[in-house]
Amino acid sequence: MDEKRPSVVNSVSIRPKLIYGLRTDVIGNINFNLTKEVIYPVEGVLAFHDYVTNKQRFLRFPEDTTPEIIALSSHRKLLAVLELHARNGRYISIYELSTLKKRRHLELPGNHRNAQVQQMIFTNDSRAIALVTRPPNEMVFMLVLDKTSTVIEGRATLPGSHGGAECIAGNPNDCGFLAVAGDRNLLLLSKSERGFTISNNLKINYRVTSMAFLSMDLLMMGTDHDLLILVENGEQKLSQKASVAETVDLMIDQEMFDKDREAQEQRYSAIQPLVLANWRVLCMTAFARGFAYIIFNKVFVFERVSKFKFERKTVLTVPISIYAEPLYQITNLAIDHKQETVIVTCAHAQIYVGILIVPETLKTKQLKFEPLGVLIHIGDVVALSVCAWKPIVMTASRDQTIRIWNYETAKVELVRKFQVDVNIVELNSTGLMAAIGFSDQLRITQIFMDELNIVKTYNFPHCNDVRYSNLGHLMAAAYDNNIAVTSVYNLEVVIHLKGHNGTVLSVAWTRTDKYLISGGAEGAIYQWDIETGARLQEIVQKGTEYVTVCVSFNEPMTIFAGTNHGTIREFQDSTLQREITVPSRNKGAVSDLCLARSDLIMFIADHEGGLFNMQLPFLEAGGGTFTNFRFFDGPINKLRFTYEGTMLVAISKRGTVAIWTMENIEEKVAPIDQDLMKSQEVLIPRTQLSDKVEQITNLELRLKQQAEEFQYQLSQNEIFDGQQLQEVHRSYCSALEELKELNNEIVSKHTEEMNLITFQINDMKQDHRSQMDILASQYSERMLIEYQKFTNLRENMLELRESYEDKLKNSTGTLQDTIEALENDYKKQLDERKDLIRELMKEMQDKKDEFIKYCQEVEAENDRNMVATQTEYENKLTTERNETQMWRGKAGVLQKKYESQCREIDNLLEEVETLKEEHFKSQMKMQKQLRNVEDLQKDISDRDYAIGAKEKRIQELLHKNQELDKYKQVLNHKIAELKAQIEPREFQINDKRKHIIEMEHELEGLNQNNIQLELQLKEMRDKYLSNVAELRSERHRAKAARECLNAICTDIFYVAGEVSTADGLKKAVKELFHKHANDDELKRFVTLDAEVRDEFLRQRKQIETVLARYKSVAEDKSVQKKYDKLFQENVVLLEEIESLRDENKSLRSRVREDVRRSGRKSTKSSRRLESLM
Repeated sequence: MDEKRPSVVNSVSIRPKLIYGLRTDVIGNINFNLTKEVIYPVEGVLAFHDYVTNKQRFLRFPEDTTPEIIALSSHRKLLAVLELHARNGRYISIYELSTLKKRRHLELPGNHRNAQVQQMIFTNDSRAIALVTRPPNEMVFMLVLDKTSTVIEGRATLPGSHGGAECIAGNPNDCGFLAVAGDRNLLLLSKSERGFTISNNLKINYRVTSMAFLSMDLLMMGTDHDLLILVENGEQKLSQKASVAETVDLMIDQEMFDKDREAQEQRYSAIQPLVLANWRVLCMTAFARGFAYIIFNKVFVFERVSKFKFERKTVLTVPISIYAEPLYQITNLAIDHKQETVIVTCAHAQIYVGILIVPETLKTKQLKFEPLGVLIHIGDVVALSVCAWKPIVMTASRDQTIRIWNYETAKVELVRKFQVDVNIVELNSTGLMAAIGFSDQLRITQIFMDELNIVKTYNFPHCNDVRYSNLGHLMAAAYDNNIAVTSVYNLEVVIHLKGHNGTVLSVAWTRTDKYLISGGAEGAIYQWDIETGARLQEIVQKGTEYVTVCVSFNEPMTIFAGTNHGTIREFQDSTLQREITVPSRNKGAVSDLCLARSDLIMFIADHEGGLFNMQLPFLEAGGGTFTNFRFFDGPINKLRFTYEGTMLVAISKRGTVAIWTMENIEEKVAPIDQDLMKSQEVLIPRTQLSDKVEQITNLELRLKQQAEEFQYQLSQNEIFDGQQLQEVHRSYCSALEELKELNNEIVSKHTEEMNLITFQINDMKQDHRSQMDILASQYSERMLIEYQKFTNLRENMLELRESYEDKLKNSTGTLQDTIEALENDYKKQLDERKDLIRELMKEMQDKKDEFIKYCQEVEAENDRNMVATQTEYENKLTTERNETQMWRGKAGVLQKKYESQCREIDNLLEEVETLKEEHFKSQMKMQKQLRNVEDLQKDISDRDYAIGAKEKRIQELLHKNQELDKYKQVLNHKIAELKAQIEPREFQINDKRKHIIEMEHELEGLNQNNIQLELQLKEMRDKYLSNVAELRSERHRAKAARECLNAICTDIFYVAGEVSTADGLKKAVKELFHKHANDDELKRFVTLDAEVRDEFLRQRKQIETVLARYKSVAEDKSVQKKYDKLFQENVVLLEEIESLRDENKSLRSRVREDVRRSGRKSTKSSRRLESLM
């Protein structure tokens, strides 16, 4: 959708997601384009809906315009819309469907600009638009789509006629030929340079409601009294009832048709006649395969079966369900370009779809229309509520229905019809309960899968607003000047809030559900404490009605209120912060406003169809920036955000439910739990659940019974197939033996015939040689005779040639003499002619002079007589004018009579030609019938002979069947023996399988032990490698310790030299101690020796325990041998089982082949029996 974008960064925009609605006040409100999109008007736009992908496109009408008639061109590329502008009157807009752009703008003539149009159509070539206006003007216009926009106009009725014009039709071959009809009026008009001329005027005594040209000279009309009228070449040919018509035959006249109808009425007199609320024949539509028309809620489709005959193929009915019967009157009809689908609209806002022509596979002709898309409201939608836990919306309408819409699946989940008007609805946050307000009470209902169950009724009359709290545990209902707060758990009234002097129009909960905001018609806004019932804030401004109020979710608490003066007021702490005027066209009242939970998005609606987004937060004090989204053509009743804050839902007075997707809302949506909108809980009554459980148990029992029956039938079929297999095998064997005998006989006969043929060939060769000798002798004699004849003929030819040459010489001499004589005569005649011409020229000159003189005299006489003749001529001219006017009138009458006589003559000639063709066809048919009789007689004789042969063959086949029965019994016996052999093998196989399973379990245990041992071995290897590394390091340390000891020993050796003196020994020992006592490496070696010793002992113990374990495992090798032996035995058993399975499969395959052979032979024998029978 296009919208007016303000110069504000990050302004919120909306895009249509699902639009449910239809305008029923537009003529031609349903059409198909070439891509099979359905075109229909909704609010102030034209919708292009692809119901396969459920995608919509929109073409917006100009501002302040209302569509009245929509027409589609024959090639489905152009769309014409008759629009009514508030100031400029009516005009026609031509749109190109491929680009949805306006191509032309056509206006009616100035004196007819405000005339009401009855019907508008395209001509067959899509180059002009024809329309007829309503009384009192009753004019016909043709608007040509050329460069100059030519307008051709004419009268739709004759002067002084009492009837009127209601419908118009265009000729498919002559685009300048139109038919206009109405009440006792039918005119055939043709286009001319000066306008429309009446080519024919039929006097009728009925009212034509619709019509269409079936061909160039055939016009089909429907009347208001259930009549189909066929007009051919400007004359009424056939009339019949439209509701019971089965065929339209152009070769039958009215008398024959009346006789056939009387006979049918006598035959079907017991059948109950059709009863309809309206008998008008509407929407007569012609297409390539036939034509269709409407009577009340039925569509009758006729298909062309021949050049002169139509048959009724389909009768589609719109089923009457929850609304009043007159609302199911079909008003518009459209057929797709493939001529497969038909769609219709009714007096209520719903589109229906059906099959145009029933396929031959379906035996019935009576079909029902199915709703296209979902079932939508047909009246003013007055209430709207959105669920928090589920993606559903509840609406209420003046059509006395409540609907629950799922905006994710695009389906209607529940429709409930009431007997009284519903004023308000409100969904609980769980989506399992709803409050429904009527004129005298408020009902609390539980929402089941397909029903609403009433659980509580409150005596709250005329509820204007009902709101569940944000947490869903309380409900506030505003009725008259009171507010009642009830508990959702026990459905009891918690508190009554009284204080308004006027009607309470709207209420709103704060985020914590601790306070309630209410707005009244007396101009008061109150903040209520729910626990105490006290009024915490009071805002009173008399002369203002607060139509709607909402409160911010975040602090500080801000109250927004919409007034009946078209303004939005913002309050904080009982003080008015700002007042903003909504930019409506006529400053209409605000109908509703809604604020998102983030307090950053607000949408406002008014009673003029304006939908505005007000920029939040405010950029400046006292002002607001608005974005207008022009879509609706009437008042918007309610607005709601979905709980996740990404969609906007709006309802209107025209019955439209619009769901919009909001864009540019980043960082403007309040966070919610992602699982909150995925609730799938549904209430189901216990009785219904028990019924379903009983049905499931019954179905299970039935399935078991059917399985047992199937097994029994299968066993019986196996027995029967075995018997048939025996019979077929016997017959097959006997047939093979017979074929062998026949083959041997044929071979012997063939050899005998070949011998005879060789003998005959030898005889024929001898005869041929003798004949050739005779012919050779005769040929030589004849050649001599012919040569003599040839010589005689040549001599005669020479003689003739000589005589011809002599005659030719004589003739050449005589020819030259005659030529010379002719030349002399010609010259003499030429001289004589020249003399004559000269004399004639002289005479002509003399006559010319005389003529000039005569002309001069005549001119003088003419000048004298001019005045007298002029006066006489003027007198005669006046008389002649009077006479010509009189003769013109007579000539017009004679011309009409002549034209009518010519038409009658043409019709008679066509009838004569058709009769001749029929006579010729009948003669050809008679000849064909005689031939067929002869062929049938021959066939009868052949069949008699064949029957005798087939009876013999039947006896032979019966004998063969008996033999096959015996063979089948033998095969059954063999099969039983094989089964007896297989059964013990199967028991052995089962035992072996059990033994194998046990062994497999043991193998699994052993494998697990092996895995544990491998893990332990891996650990030991890792430890061994670490010990090897430590050992290396210890060796290096030991080497260093040895070097240190060697150094100490050398020092001790040197100290031993001081043994002789005690003081020197003490001194040397002290030096030795100071030298080696502070050596950190020595200390470390000393400390490490103890640690190494302990670690060595610990690892030694561990290695000993592991070796003991491995020794015990090695001692248990006998157990391992046992397991190996069992494994080998299992392998052998598995091989035996596989061989037994292969043998079983081969036996089963043999049995199946025998059964198939017997089945084939039995089928062949049965087919032979059938052919013989």
